[in-house]
Amino acid sequence: MISSTNEQQLELARMAAQDGRFWDAVDTYTEILANTDPQTSDPSVKNIRLTSLKDRGDLLSELGEQVAALAAYEQYYLEAGTSQHAVEALVLIGNRSRGLGQYGRSLAACQEALDLSVALNYTPGRAKALAGLGGTHLLEGDVNLAASYLNQANALFEQLNDSYGQAQSNNQIGIAYATTGHFHKAIQAFEKSLKLSREMKRRSGLVSVLNNLGECYQVLHATEKALACHCEGLALAEAANFRLQEADLCRNLGLDLAQQQKWDESQSYLQRAHDTAQEIQAPEIYFHTLYALARVALARHDLSGHTYAHTLLAAAEPGQSRWHLANGLYVLGRFEQMMGNNTSAEGLWQRAIFLAHETENRVLLWQLHAALAEIAHQPNLAAVHNRIAAEVIQQIVEPFTDEALKATFLQSPAVTAVLNQLPKER
Repeated sequence: MISSTNEQQLELARMAAQDGRFWDAVDTYTEILANTDPQTSDPSVKNIRLTSLKDRGDLLSELGEQVAALAAYEQYYLEAGTSQHAVEALVLIGNRSRGLGQYGRSLAACQEALDLSVALNYTPGRAKALAGLGGTHLLEGDVNLAASYLNQANALFEQLNDSYGQAQSNNQIGIAYATTGHFHKAIQAFEKSLKLSREMKRRSGLVSVLNNLGECYQVLHATEKALACHCEGLALAEAANFRLQEADLCRNLGLDLAQQQKWDESQSYLQRAHDTAQEIQAPEIYFHTLYALARVALARHDLSGHTYAHTLLAAAEPGQSRWHLANGLYVLGRFEQMMGNNTSAEGLWQRAIFLAHETENRVLLWQLHAALAEIAHQPNLAAVHNRIAAEVIQQIVEPFTDEALKATFLQSPAVTAVLNQLPKER
């Protein structure tokens, strides 16, 4: 009778989640866990508990309650033993630790999941563990290693005919391509993930890929396309109360609107992203938002924005996040340049160039060389930096088959400023 009641509650929780009543679902899972014994020897009760712990953690993750989600996954692992459930739990612990900026713990958990899945000959777990390792290496700036793991994971997901896994891995692969400036390949990966996410009607995956696809368009200055993706994504995130994704979409909308020089609206979205990221303890989004706030302040010639650059550097330094350190050095250098401190700016940018090469951040690389060209004391040195910037820009756009998108990027003010410095062909 008790088991039957638990199964009924489990079904009620699932129905609530399907209907978008996520907090109702969380409350029902919590009630199930409170009314069952974690030490039970009844297989049916044990399975109900494991399902409740995992699904509750998943919902809390999507709702932006990362610390609570991690606690649920840790309990899931404790109760799972050495089964396939333990593999799943370790991957989830790894993924959530990554979201909290705990990269070492994330890699350790995903590697343990990989080793256990191999021992159990559990292919779905192996695919998820590889994807988890790839995602964490990606955030650490080890893009080639990340891409290797992610492509291995995607091949296994295709072999398993796992559409959800394919959607997630293609989304991550798209991020890997985008971070290295291979936007043509990134957009293709995101569009594949978007198609799968729409077919499955899985809102969290759909919101994530809309955010990432829109960011590609944003970097390429296709602002209307970026806004379409980000507005659709934010509407879905707000309706579902996905606060983690809501924060990052607000960041991107702030940058989209800054490209249109809608400064007040831009600042409102960026401040919302900043406050939400701090509230839900999302360091990765917080770092990106500090960078965005600094960039918009630079565009407005607002010197007070240098505090965002200092905060970004101070926050990124302890974890040695090379990507965020490079971004922080770049924007801080821009503020130094604005104040007439070119020697200081040059020193910061030289450090940033080293990090940009390490992380293969080609977008930042051309911006850094363009900046160094602006302050070079000798015309020949300025020409060298400008030529390098132009070469990197050409590397980014050369593979594009979408001529309109290519033209939009090449005609953006910052790119045009570089290309106009090139010697005229005779």
